[in-house]
Amino acid sequence: MLSIIFSSRVKDNPDENIKGFLDSLYDCGGNKDNVEIILKYDDDDDEKPPQSFFDSYPFNIKVHQWSRGEGRHGIHLDKFYLFAQHDPKARFIMAGSDDFTFNRYGFIDDILSIDDEYAFIGYARPRMELYASNWRDERVMNIWKHNEGVSLPCMTTKTLEVLQNWSWQSGEDNWSTLLVILMYANYGMDLWKTIPSFYFRNPTDGTSQYSEGFNNMEMGGNRNPKNPYYFDLVTQQAHNLYLNIKEKKGI
Repeated sequence: MLSIIFSSRVKDNPDENIKGFLDSLYDCGGNKDNVEIILKYDDDDDEKPPQSFFDSYPFNIKVHQWSRGEGRHGIHLDKFYLFAQHDPKARFIMAGSDDFTFNRYGFIDDILSIDDEYAFIGYARPRMELYASNWRDERVMNIWKHNEGVSLPCMTTKTLEVLQNWSWQSGEDNWSTLLVILMYANYGMDLWKTIPSFYFRNPTDGTSQYSEGFNNMEMGGNRNPKNPYYFDLVTQQAHNLYLNIKEKKGI
Protein backbone atom coordinates (compact mmCIF):
# COMPACT_ATOMS: atom_id res chain seq x y z
CA MET A 1 0.00 0.00 0.00
CA LEU A 2 0.97 3.63 -0.63
CA SER A 3 0.21 6.29 2.00
CA ILE A 4 -0.11 9.87 0.72
CA ILE A 5 0.27 12.43 3.49
CA PHE A 6 -0.27 16.18 3.50
CA SER A 7 -1.89 19.19 5.11
CA SER A 8 -4.66 21.00 3.29
CA ARG A 9 -6.54 24.23 3.80
CA VAL A 10 -9.57 25.58 1.97
CA LYS A 11 -10.15 28.91 3.70
CA ASP A 12 -8.16 31.79 2.16
CA ASN A 13 -6.31 29.36 -0.11
CA PRO A 14 -7.14 29.87 -3.81
CA ASP A 15 -4.75 27.10 -4.87
CA GLU A 16 -6.61 24.40 -2.92
CA ASN A 17 -8.08 21.65 -5.09
CA ILE A 18 -8.70 18.61 -2.92
CA LYS A 19 -11.49 17.33 -5.17
CA GLY A 20 -9.30 17.45 -8.25
CA PHE A 21 -6.49 15.69 -6.39
CA LEU A 22 -8.71 12.87 -5.10
CA ASP A 23 -10.63 12.50 -8.38
CA SER A 24 -7.36 12.13 -10.28
CA LEU A 25 -6.11 9.55 -7.80
CA TYR A 26 -9.28 7.52 -8.36
CA ASP A 27 -9.03 7.92 -12.14
CA CYS A 28 -5.46 6.62 -12.01
CA GLY A 29 -6.38 3.41 -10.20
CA GLY A 30 -6.56 4.28 -6.53
CA ASN A 31 -8.60 1.83 -4.45
CA LYS A 32 -8.95 0.64 -0.86
CA ASP A 33 -6.26 -2.01 -1.30
CA ASN A 34 -3.45 0.04 -2.82
CA VAL A 35 -3.61 3.58 -1.40
CA GLU A 36 -4.69 5.65 1.57
CA ILE A 37 -4.78 9.40 2.19
CA ILE A 38 -3.86 10.94 5.54
CA LEU A 39 -4.89 14.59 5.76
CA LYS A 40 -4.68 17.42 8.25
CA TYR A 41 -6.87 20.54 8.28
CA ASP A 42 -6.58 23.59 10.52
CA ASP A 43 -9.24 23.83 13.20
CA ASP A 44 -10.17 27.35 12.04
CA ASP A 45 -10.85 26.12 8.49
CA ASP A 46 -14.65 26.29 8.47
CA GLU A 47 -14.68 25.63 4.71
CA LYS A 48 -13.21 22.13 5.01
CA PRO A 49 -15.27 19.52 3.13
CA PRO A 50 -17.67 17.42 5.23
CA GLN A 51 -16.82 13.84 6.13
CA SER A 52 -19.42 12.63 3.62
CA PHE A 53 -17.26 14.08 0.83
CA PHE A 54 -14.24 11.99 1.87
CA ASP A 55 -16.39 8.90 2.45
CA SER A 56 -17.52 9.01 -1.18
CA TYR A 57 -14.13 7.78 -2.42
CA PRO A 58 -13.27 4.07 -2.66
CA PHE A 59 -10.02 4.41 -0.69
CA ASN A 60 -9.49 5.21 2.97
CA ILE A 61 -9.09 8.92 3.78
CA LYS A 62 -8.09 9.67 7.35
CA VAL A 63 -8.87 13.28 8.21
CA HIS A 64 -7.29 15.00 11.21
CA GLN A 65 -7.86 18.52 12.45
CA TRP A 66 -5.96 20.65 14.92
CA SER A 67 -4.56 24.14 15.43
CA ARG A 68 -2.97 25.99 12.54
CA GLY A 69 -0.13 26.68 14.93
CA GLU A 70 2.84 28.17 13.11
CA GLY A 71 1.23 28.59 9.71
CA ARG A 72 3.37 27.45 6.80
CA HIS A 73 6.15 26.23 9.08
CA GLY A 74 3.60 24.04 10.83
CA ILE A 75 2.97 21.91 7.74
CA HIS A 76 6.46 20.43 8.09
CA LEU A 77 5.79 19.49 11.70
CA ASP A 78 2.38 18.04 10.85
CA LYS A 79 3.68 15.44 8.45
CA PHE A 80 5.68 13.36 10.87
CA TYR A 81 2.69 13.02 13.19
CA LEU A 82 0.54 12.05 10.21
CA PHE A 83 3.19 9.53 9.15
CA ALA A 84 2.72 7.73 12.48
CA GLN A 85 -0.94 7.18 11.57
CA HIS A 86 -0.25 5.21 8.39
CA ASP A 87 -1.66 1.77 7.73
CA PRO A 88 0.82 -0.91 8.87
CA LYS A 89 0.54 -2.42 5.39
CA ALA A 90 1.88 0.74 3.76
CA ARG A 91 5.32 0.04 2.26
CA PHE A 92 5.64 3.46 0.63
CA ILE A 93 5.07 7.03 1.79
CA MET A 94 4.45 10.05 -0.43
CA ALA A 95 4.32 13.70 0.63
CA GLY A 96 1.32 15.03 -1.24
CA SER A 97 -0.20 18.41 -1.96
CA ASP A 98 -3.66 19.16 -3.28
CA ASP A 99 -2.40 21.55 -5.96
CA PHE A 100 -1.17 18.53 -7.95
CA THR A 101 -3.04 16.25 -10.33
CA PHE A 102 -2.21 12.60 -11.12
CA ASN A 103 -2.35 11.81 -14.82
CA ARG A 104 -1.24 8.22 -15.46
CA TYR A 105 -3.23 5.11 -14.69
CA GLY A 106 -1.20 2.42 -12.95
CA PHE A 107 1.45 4.58 -11.28
CA ILE A 108 0.53 3.15 -7.88
CA ASP A 109 1.21 -0.37 -9.13
CA ASP A 110 4.57 0.82 -10.48
CA ILE A 111 5.52 2.09 -7.04
CA LEU A 112 4.26 -1.01 -5.25
CA SER A 113 6.24 -3.27 -7.59
CA ILE A 114 9.54 -1.93 -6.21
CA ASP A 115 11.11 -4.54 -3.92
CA ASP A 116 13.92 -2.46 -2.44
CA GLU A 117 13.70 -1.88 1.31
CA TYR A 118 15.42 1.52 1.03
CA ALA A 119 14.56 3.69 -1.97
CA PHE A 120 13.38 7.07 -3.22
CA ILE A 121 10.91 6.96 -6.09
CA GLY A 122 9.94 9.43 -8.80
CA TYR A 123 9.92 10.13 -12.52
CA ALA A 124 12.84 12.59 -12.66
CA ARG A 125 16.08 11.22 -11.25
CA PRO A 126 18.14 13.93 -9.49
CA ARG A 127 21.46 14.45 -11.25
CA MET A 128 23.43 13.41 -8.19
CA GLU A 129 26.68 12.91 -10.11
CA LEU A 130 26.57 16.54 -11.22
CA TYR A 131 26.08 17.94 -7.73
CA ALA A 132 28.07 15.49 -5.61
CA SER A 133 31.18 17.66 -5.29
CA ASN A 134 29.61 21.10 -4.95
CA TRP A 135 26.03 20.68 -3.70
CA ARG A 136 26.67 23.14 -0.84
CA ASP A 137 27.62 26.01 -3.15
CA GLU A 138 24.65 28.38 -3.00
CA ARG A 139 24.62 28.92 -6.76
CA VAL A 140 24.49 25.18 -7.31
CA MET A 141 21.92 24.76 -4.56
CA ASN A 142 19.63 27.17 -6.34
CA ILE A 143 19.75 24.84 -9.35
CA TRP A 144 19.22 21.44 -7.73
CA LYS A 145 16.47 22.58 -5.40
CA HIS A 146 14.35 23.81 -8.33
CA ASN A 147 15.21 21.64 -11.32
CA GLU A 148 15.25 18.06 -10.14
CA GLY A 149 11.56 17.18 -10.36
CA VAL A 150 11.05 15.71 -6.87
CA SER A 151 7.83 17.64 -6.31
CA LEU A 152 5.88 14.78 -4.71
CA PRO A 153 8.66 13.02 -2.79
CA CYS A 154 8.08 9.30 -2.34
CA MET A 155 10.15 6.76 -0.46
CA THR A 156 9.84 3.39 1.19
CA THR A 157 8.33 3.45 4.66
CA LYS A 158 11.47 1.80 5.99
CA THR A 159 13.58 4.67 4.64
CA LEU A 160 11.57 7.24 6.56
CA GLU A 161 11.57 5.10 9.69
CA VAL A 162 15.37 5.10 9.64
CA LEU A 163 15.61 8.83 8.88
CA GLN A 164 13.52 9.51 12.01
CA ASN A 165 12.58 13.04 10.99
CA TRP A 166 10.72 14.25 7.96
CA SER A 167 12.69 17.14 6.43
CA TRP A 168 13.96 18.98 9.52
CA GLN A 169 11.42 21.80 9.12
CA SER A 170 12.25 22.28 5.45
CA GLY A 171 10.35 21.43 2.27
CA GLU A 172 10.13 17.66 1.78
CA ASP A 173 10.96 17.92 -1.92
CA ASN A 174 14.28 19.73 -1.50
CA TRP A 175 15.15 17.64 1.54
CA SER A 176 14.60 14.41 -0.41
CA THR A 177 16.73 15.68 -3.27
CA LEU A 178 19.53 16.57 -0.87
CA LEU A 179 19.40 13.14 0.75
CA VAL A 180 19.71 11.43 -2.63
CA ILE A 181 22.69 13.65 -3.49
CA LEU A 182 24.38 13.00 -0.13
CA MET A 183 23.93 9.24 -0.35
CA TYR A 184 25.72 9.29 -3.68
CA ALA A 185 28.34 11.90 -2.75
CA ASN A 186 29.33 10.37 0.60
CA TYR A 187 28.72 6.64 0.09
CA GLY A 188 28.48 6.04 -3.65
CA MET A 189 24.91 4.78 -3.30
CA ASP A 190 22.20 5.53 -5.84
CA LEU A 191 18.90 4.88 -4.06
CA TRP A 192 16.70 6.39 -6.79
CA LYS A 193 14.08 4.29 -8.60
CA THR A 194 12.62 5.87 -11.73
CA ILE A 195 9.05 5.31 -12.90
CA PRO A 196 7.27 7.07 -15.80
CA SER A 197 5.82 10.53 -15.22
CA PHE A 198 2.54 10.42 -13.30
CA TYR A 199 1.56 13.92 -12.14
CA PHE A 200 1.67 17.63 -12.89
CA ARG A 201 1.34 20.75 -10.77
CA ASN A 202 -1.75 22.85 -11.28
CA PRO A 203 -1.36 26.47 -12.39
CA THR A 204 -1.57 28.87 -9.44
CA ASP A 205 -1.92 32.62 -9.05
CA GLY A 206 1.09 32.82 -6.75
CA THR A 207 -0.78 34.01 -3.67
CA SER A 208 0.10 30.86 -1.72
CA GLN A 209 3.85 31.31 -2.05
CA TYR A 210 6.39 31.85 0.71
CA SER A 211 5.84 34.73 3.10
CA GLU A 212 8.05 36.02 5.87
CA GLY A 213 8.43 33.62 8.78
CA PHE A 214 10.73 32.76 11.63
CA ASN A 215 11.81 29.35 10.34
CA ASN A 216 15.52 29.67 9.55
CA MET A 217 15.73 26.07 8.28
CA GLU A 218 13.24 26.51 5.43
CA MET A 219 14.43 25.60 1.96
CA GLY A 220 12.25 26.36 -1.03
CA GLY A 221 11.19 29.16 -3.32
CA ASN A 222 13.89 31.81 -3.06
CA ARG A 223 15.03 30.60 0.36
CA ASN A 224 17.99 28.56 1.46
CA PRO A 225 18.47 27.63 5.12
CA LYS A 226 19.93 30.50 7.12
CA ASN A 227 20.82 28.06 9.87
CA PRO A 228 23.71 25.91 8.56
CA TYR A 229 22.98 23.27 11.19
CA TYR A 230 20.25 22.08 8.82
CA PHE A 231 22.88 20.66 6.48
CA ASP A 232 24.63 18.86 9.36
CA LEU A 233 21.35 17.27 10.40
CA VAL A 234 20.55 16.01 6.90
CA THR A 235 24.13 14.77 6.48
CA GLN A 236 23.70 12.77 9.70
CA GLN A 237 20.44 11.35 8.40
CA ALA A 238 22.23 10.17 5.27
CA HIS A 239 24.91 8.57 7.45
CA ASN A 240 22.30 6.77 9.55
CA LEU A 241 20.62 5.49 6.40
CA TYR A 242 23.96 4.27 5.07
CA LEU A 243 24.69 2.41 8.32
CA ASN A 244 21.33 0.65 8.21
CA ILE A 245 21.83 -0.39 4.61
CA LYS A 246 25.38 -1.54 5.38
CA GLU A 247 24.20 -3.71 8.25
CA LYS A 248 21.31 -5.09 6.22
CA LYS A 249 23.64 -6.11 3.39
CA GLY A 250 26.38 -7.29 5.72
CA ILE A 251 28.93 -4.94 4.15
